[in-house]
Amino acid sequence: MNPHEPQDVEGFLDAAREAAEGILTASSATVIAHIDADGVSAASIASSALARAGIEHRVRFVKKLDEEEAARANKDDSEAIWLVDLGSSLFSKLEHQVVCVTDHHIPQAHADTALPKGDLLSFTSMGFHVNPHLFHIDGAIELSGAGTTYAVAKNMDPRNQALAPLAIVGAVGDLQDSATCRLRGLNRKILADGEHIGSLKMQRDLRLFGRESRPVWRMLQYSTDPMLPGLTNNEEGCISFLRSLGIELKQGDDWRFWVDLTFEERKTIATALCELLLDGGNGHAGVRRLIGEVYTLEKEAKRTELHDAKEYSTLLNACGRYNRASTGLSICCGDRGEAYSNGKILLQNHRGNLAEAISLVRELGVQRRGHLQWFHGRDEILDSIVGIVAGMVLGSGEVPMDVPMVAFAFAEDEKVKVSTRGTRQLVESGLDLARAVKLASEKVGGIGGGHNIAAGATIAMGKEEEFLDAIDAVIASQLRPSE
Repeated sequence: MNPHEPQDVEGFLDAAREAAEGILTASSATVIAHIDADGVSAASIASSALARAGIEHRVRFVKKLDEEEAARANKDDSEAIWLVDLGSSLFSKLEHQVVCVTDHHIPQAHADTALPKGDLLSFTSMGFHVNPHLFHIDGAIELSGAGTTYAVAKNMDPRNQALAPLAIVGAVGDLQDSATCRLRGLNRKILADGEHIGSLKMQRDLRLFGRESRPVWRMLQYSTDPMLPGLTNNEEGCISFLRSLGIELKQGDDWRFWVDLTFEERKTIATALCELLLDGGNGHAGVRRLIGEVYTLEKEAKRTELHDAKEYSTLLNACGRYNRASTGLSICCGDRGEAYSNGKILLQNHRGNLAEAISLVRELGVQRRGHLQWFHGRDEILDSIVGIVAGMVLGSGEVPMDVPMVAFAFAEDEKVKVSTRGTRQLVESGLDLARAVKLASEKVGGIGGGHNIAAGATIAMGKEEEFLDAIDAVIASQLRPSE
């Protein structure tokens, strides 16, 4: 995306409208989706919209879209294929009779050059390609894959406005509120849709994970964004801190959660945390990370993971990352019985796996190399979660944040999964991981892409050193101060 080009929101909405009209001509469809929270949310939106339209369909989840998956999609016997939260990187390889891609990753034509908008549109003329980047809208922070899919679904039937909460879950799961502690761009129009029908609520509050599902002391204990001096990873410190403020930890035999506290109790804790951050040397940056917008799904039960967009997205991630994306799909589509119960079990296991992975990285150590830092999880960290681990390590406060993180993990078929994570400050300094990963992976015979702040690739086993050399050179050129 060229930041100097004006956004063409009307053009994007027109593309969404045309895609909706194209999908509605089909009597059957196959939805192909990515496995993360944004992908599962997007698949749920597409599936719900197709069901409302009476279009017979099925949903298939994939870890990545490569040429093999593209060929499989082209042979699909449905009248239409609808790729959500993926597809832009290989749009020219999709040759099905009706193709719709609703994605927000850097499009294929954008990877190496910034083409004029007219050329981009002609590039997508054989199908329906809806991607904010094509209209100079930043898909990394202003609209997710679920949000792009929602734009099409809303044009299929105005009643699909009821799907706005899922689009917000997808955006939050994609960390689109992370940079400024609030959603931006077209995400806010979706938020307004949900608020209008009473299904979403935005408020300023602590942004710590676990507001709905963790005792207050545990919510503080596991805080990493920001790190709380003397509290993060300190159970006794958290309990003592709350008691010193006169906060009752229990009501009867039950632990009290953040959502159980009175306004005055929340205010007392928030004020004390701000003072703690300032006294601990975190300055105003830490305070700014502490308080921001949070998004609740008003039609979901309070004190559950589904009531908070951030916790809902983590539940979906737990499903998708362990080959159970269909469980997440069922939850999004309303199953509060078996699917929800299974999802919570997966979430519990997911948290344990992440904790073990972080401990492993601490044991292995993070290596510094020129303009990046890296670690290799080999077969001890699942390839489906190595990107999450990379982001957690980078934001843990235990490693420098002046260069991006590159993480490896073994995948199937003698391949290696590469995940990269940067910071908003690095992006503002010129970092573009989507381009860096694409160029480096292609140099070693792999395939990759993503966003400027987070991207991934698949390369052959044994090519890691060569990949590191290649991506380090690209990152160095991006972060080199201009003369």
